[in-house]
Amino acid sequence: MYGQDFIDQILTSLKVISMIKEGQKVKVRNGLLDLEPLSSGFRAAVRRWMHNDNRHTTILYIKNVISNAMEIISIKHEQSDKLEKSLIDCIMGLGALAVTYGEDASVTATLHVLQERIKSKIKDTGTIVLNNEY
Repeated sequence: MYGQDFIDQILTSLKVISMIKEGQKVKVRNGLLDLEPLSSGFRAAVRRWMHNDNRHTTILYIKNVISNAMEIISIKHEQSDKLEKSLIDCIMGLGALAVTYGEDASVTATLHVLQERIKSKIKDTGTIVLNNEY
């Protein structure tokens, strides 16, 4: 049902989400997430405008990645354990992105909801125990 290329794309995107630091922005290029090396200043603003990069498109992409990962976990795919671990790893990156967009209540709330969905999903599957830092 889910090909290895699709699962690899999900795992790659989750890994990128886990690498997000506070103040860092994310972009979607060629169907994959990527981190902005310099996300402030005039050049970065012009580059983001030229590529139509914006937080709403990026958040939608992140939501889709997380939803796809959860769906694959639900069907007990052979890659479910890897996906669960990757989801846990991306909780911190989502938190960092929430700090970056702290002035945007809807984006921040969406990111917090995604964090809670991940925690709930992992708790429901019971295969991995979350520690207190999440």
